[in-house]
Amino acid sequence: MNTLGIVLAGGLSSRYGSPKAFAQADGMAYYEIAVHALKGICSQVIIVGREEHRECYHPEMSMVTDVEPFRGCGPLAGIYSAMTISPASRYAVLPCDMPNMRPEVMETLVKYCADEDVIAVQADGVYHPLVAIFDQRLKSAIRQSLEHGQYSVMKLLKQVKTTWIQANELTVNTELVFRNMNTPG
Repeated sequence: MNTLGIVLAGGLSSRYGSPKAFAQADGMAYYEIAVHALKGICSQVIIVGREEHRECYHPEMSMVTDVEPFRGCGPLAGIYSAMTISPASRYAVLPCDMPNMRPEVMETLVKYCADEDVIAVQADGVYHPLVAIFDQRLKSAIRQSLEHGQYSVMKLLKQVKTTWIQANELTVNTELVFRNMNTPG
């Protein structure tokens, strides 16, 4: 099955103070860590980012922006844009702000895929709808949500066939691996 990786890196990073995609951990930019985590399960990985940051990514990286008319409408717009620009059977999604994500976590997650619309992660009672595998058949449902001004990923996942995988089935260090970095400290 053809799986395309999507790194979501188009946020404003207002709480962080600078673009999170380019923050560093262990000598790698956050976006590079996300790309690395997806490469083992994906035929290709693309970054959905902001046009003003295009030149900041490595030249060999595939970077796209949100398609019109959904530019700047959040993660759902990023997922929809990637689905529109790069058709695939399914999409492995990761946000760029989880610098402790590891390839083996995503490799294990994809093994849970069956006939769901989405497989996503729940860690210690916290939902991570952007650490997920989306089936291509969701493209029209995402577009309809966006057209109706409904940008919530969680709201969409409640309306489709979603399976929540417990993070402790993917890694023993759930608190570290699934921590979003929202501030530099």
